[in-house]
Amino acid sequence: MGMRMMDCSALGVLIVNHEPIDLIDVRTKNEFAAMHIPGARSLPLGELVTPKIFRSRRLTTERVYVISEDGHAQASLATGILRSAGCVNAIPVDGGMKDWIARGLPVRRKRTSLGVPAYLNTGAALPVMAACVALALHEIVVAALLSGIAGLLLLKANFLSRARGQESGRTEPSRVIKARRMPDAAGFGNGATQ
Repeated sequence: MGMRMMDCSALGVLIVNHEPIDLIDVRTKNEFAAMHIPGARSLPLGELVTPKIFRSRRLTTERVYVISEDGHAQASLATGILRSAGCVNAIPVDGGMKDWIARGLPVRRKRTSLGVPAYLNTGAALPVMAACVALALHEIVVAALLSGIAGLLLLKANFLSRARGQESGRTEPSRVIKARRMPDAAGFGNGATQ
């Protein structure tokens, strides 16, 4: 009989519902840093095979889910090691990160920022440079048109980045508005606010 495996969709339900689970990612530290499942912790397979894992893990019957890149050989090997170390209910995740991503389940991605100005990222740099050349050649109308194009490209990039943030479920920080106490005829009336 083969090893019992956890389906990505079923694990996704646990993650989305914020169920308390122990999820171990056995991919490399770099792969984990670039992208991982929310709530997962990194324990690369290379570190898992060291003898200290057997000393540091206590016998537990809690479910421990193990995810790797493809969800087969490495996850099964890591699960066997964890079971030998006392995690008797360690379960590999079928399909691994590849399946998780393919199903569109939530991930945390490393934000990379090169500090590049927005106009270089949006394609607005060329119209800005062309506008400068047009100014140097005393072509004011052409320079104004090219500057307008660059401005539109920047606005489009700003709009698209905000739209992507809303699609991914990120919300803008909300502002807290404090209600003022409004006096009624008899004073403040039971601390009512308006």
